Amino acid sequence: MSRIAAVREMLGDGRVGFLIDEEMRGTHHFVVDRGVAGEQPFVFRVTWGSKHLGKFLNPMDAEFMTAFLRGTVTVGGLCEEAECAGSLELRYFTEAKIRYTFDFEVAGRRYRYVGEKRDLRPWNLHRTHTTCFGTLTDLAEGDLISESITRFRLATAPAFLTSFRLA
Repeated sequence: MSRIAAVREMLGDGRVGFLIDEEMRGTHHFVVDRGVAGEQPFVFRVTWGSKHLGKFLNPMDAEFMTAFLRGTVTVGGLCEEAECAGSLELRYFTEAKIRYTFDFEVAGRRYRYVGEKRDLRPWNLHRTHTTCFGTLTDLAEGDLISESITRFRLATAPAFLTSFRLA
């Protein structure tokens, strides 16, 4: 199933929702004895959004500022464009952070990525909205596999903004 078809399937109930495309790019390093030594590339390209814009914007709803995400992840030394799915939580008001959580599979093994843009304050958004600190865990063993820093490149901001669409 294509990424677009998969996202459409997730939206399918006829309510007004939204989608937006985002790319984060940077490096990661495996923890000792978990993979190739040194810095490796780490890239994720995802489409995130909500099936129901009203729930996304309603502070009384459990889905407030929480979006699904689906896309691909490249983890140097582990995988190239593996399909991933999970969620994006905009925790501006409670924790001053944005959290990306997604799972993917490589050769029958399941992994979970958790990345955070932290310390979001009005005076530092140019830095904190563009830098994401992440960890990669082997779900079967529960072990930390790698740590990463990815960045939203400001040069991609026009593409990011124009990718917003109602669904």
